[in-house]
Amino acid sequence: MSLGIRVGIDVGGTFTHAVALDNTTLEILDHEVTPTSHGAPEGVARGILDAFAALQARLSPEHRIVFLAHSTTQATNALLEGDVAQVGILGLGSGLEALKARADMAVGNVELSPGKLLRSRLEFLNPGSPDFHEELDRALKGFLEGGEGAVVAAEGFSVDDPSGELRVMERSAALNLPACGTHEISGLYGLRVRTRTAVLNASILPKMIGTAERTSQAMRAREVTAPLMVMRSDGGVMSLEEVRRRPVMTLLSGPAAGIAAALMFLKASDALFLEVGGTSTDICLVRDGRAAVRSATVGGHPTCLRTLDSRTLGIAGGSMVSSDGRGTLEVGPRSAHLAGFAYCSFAPPEALEGELRVVEVRPFEGDPAYLVMENPSGMRTAPTTTCAANLLGYIRPGDYSAGNLEGVRRAFEALARHLGGSAEELARRVLERAADGLLPTCRQLLIEAGMQDRALKLLGGGGGAGAIVPFLAERMGLPFELARRAEVLSAIGAALAMVRETLERNLVNPTREDLSRLRSEAEKAVVRMGADPASVEVLVEVDAQKNLVRATATGSVEFVARDVLAADVGEDERIRTLREASPQDEGHSSLGQTGFYHLYRSQRQVRRLFGLLRQIHRTLWVTDGRGSVRLQVPGGALHTSCGESLLTDLERVLREHTSYGDAGALIPALHVVAGRKLTDLTSLTHSEQVLTLAREELSELAGDEPVFILVHPQT
Repeated sequence: MSLGIRVGIDVGGTFTHAVALDNTTLEILDHEVTPTSHGAPEGVARGILDAFAALQARLSPEHRIVFLAHSTTQATNALLEGDVAQVGILGLGSGLEALKARADMAVGNVELSPGKLLRSRLEFLNPGSPDFHEELDRALKGFLEGGEGAVVAAEGFSVDDPSGELRVMERSAALNLPACGTHEISGLYGLRVRTRTAVLNASILPKMIGTAERTSQAMRAREVTAPLMVMRSDGGVMSLEEVRRRPVMTLLSGPAAGIAAALMFLKASDALFLEVGGTSTDICLVRDGRAAVRSATVGGHPTCLRTLDSRTLGIAGGSMVSSDGRGTLEVGPRSAHLAGFAYCSFAPPEALEGELRVVEVRPFEGDPAYLVMENPSGMRTAPTTTCAANLLGYIRPGDYSAGNLEGVRRAFEALARHLGGSAEELARRVLERAADGLLPTCRQLLIEAGMQDRALKLLGGGGGAGAIVPFLAERMGLPFELARRAEVLSAIGAALAMVRETLERNLVNPTREDLSRLRSEAEKAVVRMGADPASVEVLVEVDAQKNLVRATATGSVEFVARDVLAADVGEDERIRTLREASPQDEGHSSLGQTGFYHLYRSQRQVRRLFGLLRQIHRTLWVTDGRGSVRLQVPGGALHTSCGESLLTDLERVLREHTSYGDAGALIPALHVVAGRKLTDLTSLTHSEQVLTLAREELSELAGDEPVFILVHPQT
């Protein structure tokens, strides 16, 4: 009998990690590390293939690969380094609107990074001209002769009627010029931003198509029949066919892979996730089990690209220590491995023997004076945040970042003699300065999301997590959790990622039919990309101020470890997890369950006015059988129903909790829990929208199946 496995590959700047997971238990079967290739003719595809080949060679014959995905830095690096094709923009328009359309399409040269330009040139044609086809061929051949390596087809209202752009793309393909249309990038009307994003996409088409083809051919040669998927910037995956059309969607997919694993493995619905490497830390906010998403900017210009809202800071596990000579310490942004020094924690024992002296070094021009240790034979090592965390016990023996504690102590004792104080005091000052650099961003994310009053946890991933997360959690007064196998979390995330597609439309007062149509389009899109229809869930959001409707569909190619996700750890273990998530709460009581989810209520006493006034704050919780918190609703109300009366009860709940003001009726924000569905209806603005989407999402419920309606407090 064959055993299904999932393979995830994370392409980092230095190393490419590949992991194989048992599809039933999610246990890691094997792990391979190879250097990321940058100079090979195949580019980063060589590292992907080498890592996969080494991994596959060690798997037993009965293992069958059911899912294969990789994250990639190729698109990001190509844009940052200016390794892009020149782009020809073929604009279409006529009449009075053509003047504005032409101006919106004139993207010109886009500065990707200092001194790195993406060059584009516009040719504008009237599709109603009797000589249009001849003019089109002439313009496209001009692009070929002028050195343009890809084409963008642009027309003002192509989101409604893409036929004009499709004609240009078809003719361009006949001339072997890679092409994309603005309608493929976004369904929104903003032509300027849509065209700019399409130009970014087209500039990396030749390189990304080449990598996709080489990777696909190599996988077929190795008799891998599972579809090869690629991480997107929003945390989902897309097929190679989609990569050939929209490679720009893979930007920043490295951080997205780590977050995807965090959401699967770690038991928190509201958290700050920190992926800590050697040089930098990526911080992302997770709310209600979903990572925050934002519109990306490139070269300071807004785009249609939606990415996970990950903030990157130059403080991590390998950050070096500098001093101003007056006792003030700074940490980072230079990392020891980029500066060419071994961490004191991981240096050979002889490097820290004998009388150590402190030496100031400037690894690169413009760097401050960093402090390194030099032994009598001239060997130099760098004290880092990882070393400080080892000395103070935040990293324990056996942890991934555990090092030579005796050598670390000798280094910090020598450093303390140079700067004053004890070794432990100095190590704590190092971690305090690191935390000081991260705290403002953490607090800003919480304030922006209005989550200061929620029960939060710090989640840690990446090889440097042990050096940063435990101490930062202590400073913030929050519980923390480090991922198992944190050092390969991004590769695990690629293996576990779901197929995802987001569709956006500009709609004024969207009708029931509008919402139903967009939801259906998103669902069909992920099924075309390989998702199992039974696993697809769709989140529909309505932004009345921007007249914007967004449908995000997610699904799995082969449902991820269905047995594991449905596992039941028992009531005591779920309560224990809730107490860890909200240690200030008490009285966690069960409110009921569906076939997959469990509901609880907790409470805590809050004293105000110098203790004279006491208030009871209650929170509703939703966990899965494993105890993972999927949702928390502070101050929420709970209503019960069943499949046959859901819509009637939902109408009643909407009436009871709707408030009225100068702006008219304000309906409550709702979640509906039923079976395996946790349906988010919080962004909808009208009762009809709520009933329409509830009807479609929960249409297959049995008549007696329990349903829970969670009402968020109005703010």
